[in-house]
Amino acid sequence: MKKRLVISDDLTLAYLDYGAGKPVIFIPGWTYTAKVFARNLPAFAGRYRVLAYDQRSHGDSGVTAAGNDFRQHGADLYEFINRLELDDCLIAGWSFGVCTAYSYFEQFGSAGVRGFISIDEPPKIRKENGMDWGEGEEDELRAGLEMLTKLGHLKFFENYLYHCYVQKPDPDFVRDMLSEAARTPEAVACELIRTSFDLDYREVARRIDKEIPVMQVVREDWRKAAGQWISENQPNARIYYMPAHLSFHEFAEDFNAHMLEFVDGSYSCPRSSLIASFPGC
Repeated sequence: MKKRLVISDDLTLAYLDYGAGKPVIFIPGWTYTAKVFARNLPAFAGRYRVLAYDQRSHGDSGVTAAGNDFRQHGADLYEFINRLELDDCLIAGWSFGVCTAYSYFEQFGSAGVRGFISIDEPPKIRKENGMDWGEGEEDELRAGLEMLTKLGHLKFFENYLYHCYVQKPDPDFVRDMLSEAARTPEAVACELIRTSFDLDYREVARRIDKEIPVMQVVREDWRKAAGQWISENQPNARIYYMPAHLSFHEFAEDFNAHMLEFVDGSYSCPRSSLIASFPGC
C-alpha cells in the first residue's frame, strides 16, 4: 500500500507498507525508488511488516532545494523510523541506500535496530589502490562523473542498469526504472554522485559489527576485495555473494530465501545478546 509521511514543512516521504509484525525497512539506491524491490517485498510481507520508501527528491517523495546529501538522508531515515514508531527494526539498504543506513548509524547509533543488510555497497567509495574494496580510484570516479555530465542522468542510468544484470533485463522493467529515475532532478543526481566520492563509513561498519547482526551482500566481481575487508573488519558479519548489482531483482527467489533466513535469525535472538547468540538462539 502506498502511503505518505510528512517529515517537515518541505518534505513528505512516499513509502510502500505491507504485512504485519516486526518491521523491515528497504532503502533504494541512486535515483531508484521503492518499486525496485517489487520482487522482494511480497516475500517478506508474509512474515514481517515490510516498508520501502523513496528518498527525498526521488520518486513520489518531495523534491527539496536543500538536504540532498548523505548526512541528511541518514537524518531522514531517523525521522521515518521514529515518526512511524518502527521500534526494533531491521534495515536493508541497497547501493547508495547502504550509505543512507551508515549515515543513520553514524549519527544515531544502532540502539533501536535489530540487524542490518548491506546490499552491494562498500563502506568507503574511493579506492586507495586497485586491491581495495570500493567503487573506483580517484581517476575512475572522476571519469564516471564526467561521463554522467556528458550523457545526462537518464542515459547514464540506463547504461549502468544493463551492467547490473547477468541476462538482458526485461524492457518493461527498464522503462519503469527510467521513468522513476526521471523524477530526480538532474542537479540532485549529479551532486549525489560527486559527494559520494568522499564518503568513508569504515569505522561505522566496524562498530555496528560488534553491536548487531550484519549481512553483507556482495556481487561476484567484488568477492576477493570485499571478502578480505569483511573478514578483517567485520568478523561477525555473514556474507552472501550474488552475481550482479541488481541480482536481488533478477534472482529474487534465491535472494529472498537467504535474506529471510538472516532476518528470522536476527529476530529470534534476545536483543541483549544479539552478537553473542546469533544465529544459534
